[in-house]
Amino acid sequence: MDDEANLGLQARYGGYALVTGAARGIGRAFASYLAADGFDLLLVDREAGECEELAETLRGQHGIDARALICDLSEQGLEERARGWANEFDIGLLINNAAISPLDPFLEISLETHLATLDINCRAVLVMTHVLGKAMVARGRGGIVIVSSASALSGSPYFCHYAATKGYGLNLACGLWAELRGSGIDVLAVCPGMTDTKPVQDRELDKDLPFYVPISSPEPVALSSLRHLGKQPSFVPTFFDRMSAGLMSKLMPRSLTLSIMKRSIERMRG
Repeated sequence: MDDEANLGLQARYGGYALVTGAARGIGRAFASYLAADGFDLLLVDREAGECEELAETLRGQHGIDARALICDLSEQGLEERARGWANEFDIGLLINNAAISPLDPFLEISLETHLATLDINCRAVLVMTHVLGKAMVARGRGGIVIVSSASALSGSPYFCHYAATKGYGLNLACGLWAELRGSGIDVLAVCPGMTDTKPVQDRELDKDLPFYVPISSPEPVALSSLRHLGKQPSFVPTFFDRMSAGLMSKLMPRSLTLSIMKRSIERMRG
């Protein structure tokens, strides 16, 4: 972890940074860099032990206020909780990172799971962005990051609904980037490719990936994303993923892109 990132975001936005899905993976990396940058932190996650451990670690390392807010973002009542956080804390930066990503044929995934995916990946992003975005606009400063996915750029077999939900976040962020320009509020959609997070570790996907699909570490994804906040509406963090996105979205027919993705994912699934 590069604790000398010198991002300057705390000086730009002030107050607390709120990170959803903060306990692991990309969310944990975001939280660590923001703590090093001087932010007080609100760490939102349903994994109580890991979230509280991270808050304690970052308090000790950086002398900041870091609080674990244990919350299942798919449950009813999120709007009320978000309003409570907005009223209690001066939140200058929102990182919408929490997500779930079922990997299976679309019709073999239960409707209950699809609806939970929709709640976490779309509804929670909408609620958090709307409630905290209003508070930021009232203060005239703030930053909003929505973690989308490279799969949002084309769709993906076996991740059909996940890719669709990530397309929601991508388009929401890009539209807001244009709406809020000049207001003091920066918005960025981040579209990482395959990243070494718990879902990848649990499925051991790295053992079966084709040689041309490297897995990124969470730290460079988070750091490069924070460095691009305020500079453009969307960002693909790694060089490989930018090359793949350009090739597959601009130079190849979508039918060929999806066929290649299908074969690659079928190799992962075995």
